[in-house]
Amino acid sequence: MQDNLSASNDPAAICSFDYEAIQGPTKPLIHQSARFIYIKRGRGAIEIGGVSYDIVPNMLVAVTPWTITEITKVEQTLQLMLIVYDYQYINSMLKGVPGLEEDSAELLRFLSMEPVAYLDSVQAEYVDNLAEQLKAELGVESTRVSPPPDRPMAQLYVTNKLVELMIMYRRYVMAVRGEKDYEKGIAAENSILSYIYAHSAERLTLASVAGAFFISESTLSKRIADTTGTTFSKLVSGIRIEKASDYLIYTDLTLDAIATLTGFVDASHLSKHFVAQVGVPPIKFRKIYGKSKTKFNRTNKNVAYEVTDYIYKNYTTEKLTASQVASKFGVSVAEMNRLMLYHSDMNFETLLNFVRINRACELLASTEYYVIDVAFEVGYNNIKTFNTNFLKFKGMTPTEFRSRITFQKADGSETERTGKRGADSGK
Repeated sequence: MQDNLSASNDPAAICSFDYEAIQGPTKPLIHQSARFIYIKRGRGAIEIGGVSYDIVPNMLVAVTPWTITEITKVEQTLQLMLIVYDYQYINSMLKGVPGLEEDSAELLRFLSMEPVAYLDSVQAEYVDNLAEQLKAELGVESTRVSPPPDRPMAQLYVTNKLVELMIMYRRYVMAVRGEKDYEKGIAAENSILSYIYAHSAERLTLASVAGAFFISESTLSKRIADTTGTTFSKLVSGIRIEKASDYLIYTDLTLDAIATLTGFVDASHLSKHFVAQVGVPPIKFRKIYGKSKTKFNRTNKNVAYEVTDYIYKNYTTEKLTASQVASKFGVSVAEMNRLMLYHSDMNFETLLNFVRINRACELLASTEYYVIDVAFEVGYNNIKTFNTNFLKFKGMTPTEFRSRITFQKADGSETERTGKRGADSGK
């Protein structure tokens, strides 16, 4: 599994350029970050999502997040260029353009459905020029010893070149194939990985995912092992760590809050997995790469995480609305929700209720407050709305939760309740 960074030493970079030479077959690779692989010389074969393609000179490969590739044969040494980019950032930029949402979504979807373009001499010359422009702007990643020069509007320039490359890629492919239904033949493994990625904050089990795809647990386990080289649990953990990294960079949320958002049991559980996979504790990672250190300055990606941060700090406000928060951050409600869905897998209302209900659970388990008082404490203005959302997120009423659940502290002791206790009616 490759890491999720666009640049090896900068988690905030949106793109990097590099060269690579491959002399023999590779192991299957899960690409967490998106990339274009531009093969200039060499011959062989590559599998992408379980489909085999011949490798020839001037072959351009589009890899989207959580795509699996494997070079299965090398007849002549492969010389290639790598353009690795932040898919989520480009995604939010494209889909945030008013009036172009449909075209932008189709463009990104196309990259995942048509992973290979064989370029003729004119097309290859055009892509060569684009690659050289990115190289001049970014430098060569594997030989860089310092960050690229801070040029005026560098991020906008790089974004423009990436979008240009995506558009030309689509045009080149369809010039050969024609406008057709290019969804046919997509590998089931990619669908499974996408499903796990989208639902990673939930309590995912082999049984629940297998049930979603109508296959047995053993079949799912074997399919994941065969195609990713890892286990189901390690795959889920890797995806969660990837998302946790973004929260550490772009928000001031506590580790407990990040653990809840990404599907870990608690901060300790998150820290253990984070150290194992990243090599440093989450707090140290935040100090090194936190938003004050990054080159991002109120980008769309930042807005999504800043809104999340704001919700966590202000969820008790009774009349906290999407329009108020969107106005505060200078975006429309529709744009704010799109950005949040891309980066947090929840829109404003869902995340707000998610945070409120989780805090309510803590109060129900650790205090004797009336249920109606708990509802008011976490920001609800009536018991009916509170009960409805509690049932939605926890599958039981607040009183049922209180009678069944206790919270355990890090030292193994359980919380003791203080104050008044009440039923769902508020009595």
